[in-house]
Amino acid sequence: MNEVTRYHNELNTIPMREWTTEEQNFFFAIITEARDKGEKMIHFKKEDLIELANYTMNENRRLENTIVSLIDKLENMRYRERTKNSYTSMALFQYFEANWSDNLSEFTLDVQVSNRFAYIVNKLEAEFTQFELRQFTNIRSTYAKEMFKKLKQWRTIGKKEYSIEEFKEMLQIPKSYRTREISTRVLAPIKRELPEYFKNLKIKTIKSSARGNPVIAYEFRWEKEKIGTWVPNKYNQNTHNYYSKRIEKLPEWATNEYIQKEDTLLPPDQQALYQERLKRIRENKPK
Repeated sequence: MNEVTRYHNELNTIPMREWTTEEQNFFFAIITEARDKGEKMIHFKKEDLIELANYTMNENRRLENTIVSLIDKLENMRYRERTKNSYTSMALFQYFEANWSDNLSEFTLDVQVSNRFAYIVNKLEAEFTQFELRQFTNIRSTYAKEMFKKLKQWRTIGKKEYSIEEFKEMLQIPKSYRTREISTRVLAPIKRELPEYFKNLKIKTIKSSARGNPVIAYEFRWEKEKIGTWVPNKYNQNTHNYYSKRIEKLPEWATNEYIQKEDTLLPPDQQALYQERLKRIRENKPK
C-alpha cells in the first residue's frame, strides 16, 4: 500500500509533537482518507484502519485506549488563523464515533470533517504538504515525525532554516533543554530516521559571533524533490479501495533524460492523399 497524504500547509501550524506515535499515525491515516471527500462521513473498519496507520495489533485494549485518547485530543483541538485584521478559530471535525465489541474483534470508526475545515484536505492548489503515509507511520521518534512534516512542506526547495526560537516552539522542546539536550534528544533521532526520506540530509548549526557563540538557528539541506504539474482531483476514485495505490509518475517530458523529438513532415504524395481525405470528410462525400 502506497497511500499519498496531502493537506494544506496550514495544518502544519498545529503542534502535535506531544501526541503519541500511534495517535499521530491514526490522525494522518484519517486525513489521508478524508481527501477529496468534502464533508462526507468516512467509515473505517478495524482491518482497514490499522493497515492505514501501520498499527501492530499486540493488544486489542491498547487500540481502544489510543482511539479514545485521539478523540479526546481532537475535541479540544482547533485550527487558528490570525491576520492583521482577523482571527479565526475552527474545529477540525464535526463528528467522530468509535464502536467496538466486548473483545474488540469488531471495531469501526466514523469520521466527518467540519465544513469550515474541509478546505484543509480538499481544496488544494499550490500550498500543500505531501508525503507517503507509510513513510510517516514508519518513523518512531515524535521529534523526527514532526520534522518530517515540516521538511516535506519544503520538499521541492531542498533547504530550510529555522531560528532557535522557531525551532523550539514548533517541536515543543522543553524550555529546560540546552544546546546539548537538543543535540542528543532532538537532533539525534532526526539525523537517525530522516535521511532515508530526504536524500543527503545535512543539518547545520548556526552560531552567533557574540560571546559564548550561542546557537541562533538550524539549517536543513537535502536534495529537493522533482515534481510534475499538479492535477486537481487526480486521485479521485468512484470505487473506494483502501489498498489501491496512489503513485505519482512524472510525464516523459518532465524527466531530465527527455529529448524533444523533431517534427517530421509527410512525403508530398502522402500529404496530397491526406488533404484529399480531409476534403471528402468536410464535404461529407462517400469514400
